[in-house]
Amino acid sequence: MSLAYYARNAATAERNRRRMRREGVNMRGDRLWTEEERQIILAIGPDFDAIRKKLPNRTRIAIASQCRKMGLKQQQQHIWSAAEISKLRKLYPSASREEICQEFTHSTWVNIMQTARYHGFRRKKRPFKPIGNPSVDEMLVKLFESNFSFPDLDKECRTKRYFQKAKWRYMRPNYNHIARALDVLDGEFRVEWHND
Repeated sequence: MSLAYYARNAATAERNRRRMRREGVNMRGDRLWTEEERQIILAIGPDFDAIRKKLPNRTRIAIASQCRKMGLKQQQQHIWSAAEISKLRKLYPSASREEICQEFTHSTWVNIMQTARYHGFRRKKRPFKPIGNPSVDEMLVKLFESNFSFPDLDKECRTKRYFQKAKWRYMRPNYNHIARALDVLDGEFRVEWHND
């Protein structure tokens, strides 16, 4: 290839750059970034969502690309160490959410939960809330002790989704279904008479 070929291409490129500056759009028709938009990015920093609110006509991908070109980077993602994962294994099952968040200040609660789920850690199951009906409350205690879930109970009692929907919590309980559940849990109804 001759030198004239490269000179011709360089001249074409310069003409195209002048045309883009004059018209304010690139060869694909996308708007060029203005100095005002760059100042907004510099003022806000690499928070893409905040920049998007100020520049609604720019996509998040375009904002991220422009931030990279300007040398701005979002906060680096924290990489969990083996010691932190070990500490999370001990705390996650029983510690409160606040205690866990205080221990791992570098991450949000959502990130902590995702990390725990990835490593197979689970929170301890909490007992069911009593509703004030003695027979139902006793059934809930036994259900928790037996490590039974409501879907399991519905399946064993053949009650469709009665226990899963928890209608018995806020409506009058269906004692036929409760009796079946007590039978599955190896219990029975008992009648007590109050003597005057």
